[in-house]
Amino acid sequence: MLPRGAGIAGLTLAIALGRCEDPVSPIEIDMYESGTEITTVGAGISVWPRTWAIMRRLGLYDELMQEAVKSKGETKKDQDEGSEHQAGPAFVFRKSDWPREGFEFGRVMVPDGATTMHRADMVRVLVRHLPARCTIHTSKRLVSYDPPPPSSPNDTHTLHFADGTHATADVVIGADGIKSAVRSSMYAHTHVQECESGDDTPVAACARCARSRPKWTGTVAYRYLIPTERLRAVNPAHHALHVAAPMSLADFARQHIITYLISHGKYLNWIGFVTRPGQEGTEYPHKWVLDANRDDVVREFAGWEPEVDQMIACVEDPTLWAIHVIDDLPFSVSGRVALMGDAVHAMTTHFGAGGGQAIEDAYLLGTLLTDPRTSPPRLPRVLEIYQAVRLPFARAVVRNARAVGLMYEFNSPGLYAADPARGEPTAVGVRSEEVTAAAADGDGDGLKRRLGELERAIRGMWQWQWKEKVEEQWAEAERMMDELGSRTAPRRRRQAERWCVVA
Repeated sequence: MLPRGAGIAGLTLAIALGRCEDPVSPIEIDMYESGTEITTVGAGISVWPRTWAIMRRLGLYDELMQEAVKSKGETKKDQDEGSEHQAGPAFVFRKSDWPREGFEFGRVMVPDGATTMHRADMVRVLVRHLPARCTIHTSKRLVSYDPPPPSSPNDTHTLHFADGTHATADVVIGADGIKSAVRSSMYAHTHVQECESGDDTPVAACARCARSRPKWTGTVAYRYLIPTERLRAVNPAHHALHVAAPMSLADFARQHIITYLISHGKYLNWIGFVTRPGQEGTEYPHKWVLDANRDDVVREFAGWEPEVDQMIACVEDPTLWAIHVIDDLPFSVSGRVALMGDAVHAMTTHFGAGGGQAIEDAYLLGTLLTDPRTSPPRLPRVLEIYQAVRLPFARAVVRNARAVGLMYEFNSPGLYAADPARGEPTAVGVRSEEVTAAAADGDGDGLKRRLGELERAIRGMWQWQWKEKVEEQWAEAERMMDELGSRTAPRRRRQAERWCVVA
């Protein structure tokens, strides 16, 4: 979640600009990287059908698929449409929070199944395809930018970096993550210009602009890559080694674990989520990423099924991440400046959709900026089209990712009844004493039946990933571009116009 490295959003945008640009009017792309080299934050990434549609358009599908771990497909009948298609597991749900063997209580099936990979593998593929006119400047941490003065004859923006240097650009794209300096600067400028109390009230106290500040979800996550050979030596039949899709191991006490294979099965990406009751929206009191130890993990997940103990035994030197989001951002464009990726819609990981949504931003933005109808006077309107198509959709994904995460931890308002013995929400028709009794007398079948409603609700939340086609957004953007004028209208872009991506 922290902005280190030229990330997936910025790299994909540079590729999209290079693939679609007019050679007569080339685009100079400057990518400003805060670190000393291109690196990645986080380990695993899920790639869903919407994302693969874009990678096919960019000519990257074959190379990326070589890096992926893919779940096996099977013939599946669509319960809504009655048609059959090839599907594979996207998520497998397992009840694990008792000291006996757990059980699977549901799975989400998607067309062609799930694919997962290491973020570093994806970044390497993207870097290989950067256009020749893309220049990466390292050790350039952006502090702020200044828009052109109203009386200025040009539209050049000035960027200020932490090392005291400056740069200029005609278009600025902030792909700089949840702590985006571009977003902070954008809201500082627009707050003064547009909000009634802009001169007297700070951004943090403005009802509109305060939504640009990251919010702690109340959840922390322990993260570690487990070498699969180490886990195989402990238990060669371990479910996490044989389910080629993300698996959620759930608990009734606001905890769950996500596992999935990456790097051709060499590693198991292990993430243990712990939600602190009543802490959502409060200020996180520590650094967002901290070193942890195995004893911390043991304490949080004690008393779970043996397979959880076996995974924890393989954990060494985990890190602890405070999960923050950008919730309901009011706008993502101002003049010739636009935001993308986590700078717009940093979200919880419960859909595995953060990377995919960044790629969707990048492809649409790159397509619009290189459209023959785009000219310098039209750039603000073109960026507004990008915002109109992408921002509402991304905000909905952020909201729904939060909602489905509550389901994973048996804590979803409206689906669950309060337990008077504990004062906590538990699954529909399942109170804590029933869970304890089921564990004692082996009534697993009864508990599975009562968990059926939960599984159906989760499956319904997931269907946007394949039923809402990304192509529909492209068509909507095309319709809006048609309103700007004829596709054959002459371009008035300056030769080799300089655009920048702050990554």
